[in-house]
Amino acid sequence: MTRTIPAPANGPDREKTVALHRLVRHLVADGDARAAKAGRRARRTLAQMGAVR
Repeated sequence: MTRTIPAPANGPDREKTVALHRLVRHLVADGDARAAKAGRRARRTLAQMGAVR
């Protein structure tokens, strides 16, 4: 997994940042599991999902 969110810094928002990291890791793992179950090895692109820019 590529890290796109900066590591949590010390300060008053640390607990919120840690909770966000935990949520994102969970969502990524869930998405990867769903993709594997559907027979895909990688996440779909926006174009594959029908998104129009």
